[in-house]
Amino acid sequence: MISVTRGRTATVVVLASLIGAAAVACTGGGTGTTSSTLGPVPDGVAAHLSVEVGQGRTQYADREILLSVTNGSDETMTLLAGALQADGFGPSHPTKEGRTIALRPGTTRDVYVGLGEAECAGFPAGPDEPVPDAAPSATITLALGEYDDLGPATDVVVDDVDDPSGHLARNHAVDCARAAVEAGVGLTTDADVPVETRDGEPTALVTLEIEPVAGGPEVTIDRIGGTTLMANPGGGSGWTGRDLAGQGSGRITLPVVPARCDAHAVGEDKRGTFLPVYASVDGEPQHVIYVPMPDSGRADLFDFIADSCDWPE
Repeated sequence: MISVTRGRTATVVVLASLIGAAAVACTGGGTGTTSSTLGPVPDGVAAHLSVEVGQGRTQYADREILLSVTNGSDETMTLLAGALQADGFGPSHPTKEGRTIALRPGTTRDVYVGLGEAECAGFPAGPDEPVPDAAPSATITLALGEYDDLGPATDVVVDDVDDPSGHLARNHAVDCARAAVEAGVGLTTDADVPVETRDGEPTALVTLEIEPVAGGPEVTIDRIGGTTLMANPGGGSGWTGRDLAGQGSGRITLPVVPARCDAHAVGEDKRGTFLPVYASVDGEPQHVIYVPMPDSGRADLFDFIADSCDWPE
């Protein structure tokens, strides 16, 4: 179901101002009247819009998603802004303000949106925690026309937004697991990644710092997963058991060797320096969370991989 409202509403994230000619076209140059002869987006056009949630790996850390808007009508429009309303999340916000994109018939264009804060109370916990079945909706702000000739901004509510890859469920599970873990401990990685020789092989040492929170729940690190760049020299898919014994002292030092030696793995890295941490809170297993590595540590790790893999300088 799709509904249309005219102008700007309090529940919709709308760009506060439109830059350049688009702003003049929509506001009549500040006179309060519209200079274009185009009217608002009509109901019949709005009914031919669909929205799908997307998210690239480079967007995970910032909790940014795409609202991919498809124009199934015969009208050319301009995409101005958007917002997501999803059960389990607070209000979303635009992350790339000022973008105006032509949305011609039969095309799909993207709005960039930051997810609102996860609302975890009342939701089941654990690694397979789902988001409730309520379908998300999106509010898309559009204007008829393109370039310098735009009609007034029109807010279109699109219900039953599609999320075929389950991005919202994954983000919600990670957010709530992180909140549960951080109630008991703070997790950071050291700024430096030293290298030493172990069993005749250069080995990087990545340290996870664990700082208990006074009065918080008991948190146990059960496993740290390998990544596209980091592997356990002993084999396996990560670090468990004795590798994690240091958590009692607040420092887990992981021996690391390159997971692969093709240069593009580093050149195109997106998540290889984020430690995947599997933890339990008061005995309850949580969804995996990701602990980022500081820039200095990332640089050390990249240098280590280059040296270990004998890349030319």
